[in-house]
Amino acid sequence: MRIAELATWICAGLAIVAVGLAGWQLWLARLAARQAIERAETLRRLADAAESHAAKAAGAARTAQAQAERAWEQVKLASDQLDEARQERRATTQTEQWEWAYSVTTAARELVDTSQELIRSALDPHVAPHHRVAAERYYRQTARRWQETMIKAVARTSPPLEVQQQFVTFVDVHQRLHGHLGVLLRAVETNTLSDGDALTKQILGLRHEINNSHRNLRRTISASLTAPDAPTQQITA
Repeated sequence: MRIAELATWICAGLAIVAVGLAGWQLWLARLAARQAIERAETLRRLADAAESHAAKAAGAARTAQAQAERAWEQVKLASDQLDEARQERRATTQTEQWEWAYSVTTAARELVDTSQELIRSALDPHVAPHHRVAAERYYRQTARRWQETMIKAVARTSPPLEVQQQFVTFVDVHQRLHGHLGVLLRAVETNTLSDGDALTKQILGLRHEINNSHRNLRRTISASLTAPDAPTQQITA
């Protein structure tokens, strides 16, 4: 009888242990399942975040591409505007150079003409004194206008070396003629001028020289204007 009871108690104990082990395993299984669910949820959130980041990155890439395209269009527009501005500036500069060239040659022509008229009136004994005074006044006004025009033209257009050299030559001839004209007018006023004297010969020689100098000046300026990138008009003053 005791053996049977002992066996019963042993079986009951084993059953209790089995039930405990089963409960423990069930708890472990539930814990593992809950952890698996949590990991799956974490992975899902990570996947959603990665997908969101990828979408944002794709959107940023499209925006950057659109901005790059707009920037390139702006660069091309700026380049076109710069080329247009350069062309306008070149055309304006060429026009300004031609206008100043015309002004210079016209002023030089007027200076030559007024000096010739002053020489004629000084050497002609039949010219009235007041006509000679008027010719001298007009000559001095023309000489001042020529000098101002020449200085402004050189400062604003920066002419080539050949033109500058012709300016220097013309100014030199005019300065020598100007000095002799003063002596000539004093000789006429004091009635000390005689036909064929040295002063008269010098005056006539300088008159011819200033004509040649003006012709060379006009020719050189015209040649500089017909160079590449320059207007094709010829100076006819």
